[in-house]
Amino acid sequence: MSVNKYANLPDIDTAPDVYETEDVFPTTATKGESSDEEAPSRPPPRTKNGDGNLELDSSHLIGADEASKRFKKAERRRAHRTEFTYPPSPTSDTPPTRAKPLSYRDRLRLLQSELTTLEAELSDPSNPALHKEREEEHVDPGELIRGLVDVKGRLEKISKVKEGRGRLVEAILRDENDTHEDRDNEKDAKGEKDGQEKGKGLDVRNVAEMDKRVGELEKIIGSSTTSLDETSPLPPPLLPMLTRLNAQLTLLTQPRHIDSISRRLKLLLSDLERTSHGQGHGTSTSRKPHHPQQQPTAPAQPVSASPLLEQLTPLLTRLAPNLPHIPHILTRLRTLSALHTSAAEFQSTLESLEEDQRKVREALEDLSKAVTTVEKSLEENRGTVKGNVQGLEDRVEGLVSRLEELSR
Repeated sequence: MSVNKYANLPDIDTAPDVYETEDVFPTTATKGESSDEEAPSRPPPRTKNGDGNLELDSSHLIGADEASKRFKKAERRRAHRTEFTYPPSPTSDTPPTRAKPLSYRDRLRLLQSELTTLEAELSDPSNPALHKEREEEHVDPGELIRGLVDVKGRLEKISKVKEGRGRLVEAILRDENDTHEDRDNEKDAKGEKDGQEKGKGLDVRNVAEMDKRVGELEKIIGSSTTSLDETSPLPPPLLPMLTRLNAQLTLLTQPRHIDSISRRLKLLLSDLERTSHGQGHGTSTSRKPHHPQQQPTAPAQPVSASPLLEQLTPLLTRLAPNLPHIPHILTRLRTLSALHTSAAEFQSTLESLEEDQRKVREALEDLSKAVTTVEKSLEENRGTVKGNVQGLEDRVEGLVSRLEELSR
């Protein structure tokens, strides 16, 4: 029934549509207003019929973009909001907690972990970021890996230095920073310093004890009296010398060596007794010259032996100081003999190489002669072929001319 009631009314809507207005962009703000609190001035929104401001005053409204910017800044301010707390009371037992900076050890560990991660990324050939940098910025992976190796070596040096004295210095520096930051905890800092001084005293005591033990070892070995300069050589190592002495003692304590030494000593003693007896008999004969008939031919041996002894005595006196160097000289002579043997072999090898080189040179000369002969024959053949071709061309031209005459 309501449909029949409103059926004859005209279908015209003259009322302004408030909710379907055109989009209006914000204009620039005035120079006197700030960027955060500025209200952009814009004309009122236009409606379809042009009179939309009759029911809604939108002159003081802001646009959607400006509102989103302003609320984003508010969200950012809320994230960095400051909190106000009461100061600690002087009677409070718990000291106020303050953020301490990272220690050198933590920073070193962070650097090492970051270096490990970077090394893994650079060593991965399928890394897209590495390919992208190589194509865009022309980065050389070899240079990057060389820099990583350099930084890694420096970090290893730092980690080695941090042991011992570096650790003590780090602890002292950390205590000094704590005293600068927390002046209220002077008693605790003093206690820590006392503990560190005690630890340092223990370290000094350990070093002194170690020095004492090293000095005792040097006295036992015999290197404490050695002057450590460039002119005097260092004493031989203890372990090889003991090994050599042990080997020599093992050889000397064998029964056959002892028998040979005793046999040689007996022969030497008999020779010395004979020599001394001859010398004594020679002196006795020189004291009794009035018995010419009792001078036997036996004193001829000591007379001939005494010049030999006189010649050997200065040689022995000269060789006595050089006895310790004789084994080294013999070793050097053996080395030189081996070197001479190898030199002779090298000379024979060199002669064979020279012979092979001479044969190769002769073969090259023969080849060069053969090449020269072939070149000459090629030149001769070229001249012959050229003459044949010229003669053939002349004959062909003559034949063509005769054919032309016959055709006329």
